[in-house]
Amino acid sequence: MGYTNKVVVVGAGISGLACAYRLKQLGIPCLVLEAQKRAGGLIATIRRNGFLFETGPQCPRFPHHVWQLVRELNLEGEFIAGDQKAKRYILRDGRLRPAPFSPGGLIGTGLVGFGSKLRILTEVFRSSQPPPQEESLAEFVQRKFGPEVLDYLVDPLISTIFFGDAHKMGMESAFPPLVEWERNQGSLVRGALRAHNSKRRTTAENSVTPRAGTNPKADTLRVTDSLPSLGSFRSGMAALPERLAKELHEDIRYSVAVSCVEQVTNENGSTKSAWRINLSSGERMATEHLILAVPAHVAAQLLAMAGPQLSTQLKAIEYAPICVVGCAYNRSQVSNPLRGFGFMVPRREKMETICTFWNSSLFSGRAPAGKAVITSFAGRSMSNNGAPFDEEKCAQAVGEENAKALGITGRPLDRIVWKDPQALPQYNIGNARRVAEIRATLRTMPNLIIIGNFLKGRSIGDCVDVAFAAAQDLHSQIRGETI
Repeated sequence: MGYTNKVVVVGAGISGLACAYRLKQLGIPCLVLEAQKRAGGLIATIRRNGFLFETGPQCPRFPHHVWQLVRELNLEGEFIAGDQKAKRYILRDGRLRPAPFSPGGLIGTGLVGFGSKLRILTEVFRSSQPPPQEESLAEFVQRKFGPEVLDYLVDPLISTIFFGDAHKMGMESAFPPLVEWERNQGSLVRGALRAHNSKRRTTAENSVTPRAGTNPKADTLRVTDSLPSLGSFRSGMAALPERLAKELHEDIRYSVAVSCVEQVTNENGSTKSAWRINLSSGERMATEHLILAVPAHVAAQLLAMAGPQLSTQLKAIEYAPICVVGCAYNRSQVSNPLRGFGFMVPRREKMETICTFWNSSLFSGRAPAGKAVITSFAGRSMSNNGAPFDEEKCAQAVGEENAKALGITGRPLDRIVWKDPQALPQYNIGNARRVAEIRATLRTMPNLIIIGNFLKGRSIGDCVDVAFAAAQDLHSQIRGETI
């Protein structure tokens, strides 16, 4: 069977799209196969009845390389900056209290008591060492700062950012710099200060000495230092994957489900550096290079026959479920002024809601005048048992919890509910080891690349960074083959 394609990317989420886009820029043609009718994966925007709902990232960070991508796609004019100073709140005992993100805020907060505050503020004067084995985030925080800090400061943040459980999340898997800071400096604060100073020196050196092959007078990404690191687009976050898909145009095939992949074999039975892709429709195609940009559990299914060891390793990656509930109200229905980012809910509060974003307060154009849109992420009960999850019950619970916390009366004008039983990968204890094993096994399987948020980071920035690096590595490999 001859090569039908040079490169095939399976999956048109942000990772697959970014990788295919960069390959196209590098002059390497590729075909993208997407099982759904649209591109974007978890990034999705629903626009209806004058309201704009986001089912994925609400107000993500835009690091330099993502901002570069925004500029290349001519989306600068669509960008809306988020207010980095917008207050975040944490719910405790039914009251919304400002989340403390500064020493002054910590001193004045009612979320934790005096003893907890003292342990945080004096950490720089103490010395400790991490245990020889990987500990959970909960064990780490309790050891360093006590249970109250875990319950009312760390847990709500971790739940909102990772949808994770601090009692399962591994320190070396999720926060390796913190482990290194404590191991090398004996203190998180001393370690953070040392890392910050080192980064400043490196930045200063790079700004004085241009990198090889660059034009020091050219417009560089340093102009974005003054731009907000948080934001979205006027038409919603889906604008980014939609524009990437538009750039790729005919290079994407939608509603194409892949059933399995297998290595192409020679007549003598030995494997070649090529891959055969079997589609659910019965169609088959061959490619010299295969890139899987799908969740770990999907990649495991595709590789069950071709790489049983790799498949088993991928299956071990744990995922957290999520239920998203977006609601629109008349502004008069909500007594809370909704001035800020939104609020986070500690597990101690025994609520279904994990966090709620005040979208129409963050960005204009999310709701008509006199209306408000809020989006809640929930589903803690989905993680606690294996019973079928009732999204309507979840939405009802979220509505009641938001009504109590924000003073909402009456039914919403509009509502969207979306759920995914395997939404985000979890960096639980042992995940760093599992990822290392996956990378080692991948090195034994020629011309196969796997990218995704389960390998490194979980943000849009991390996904784009990994995707661009994979494209560049493949470009270097192909260029080396032709020399």
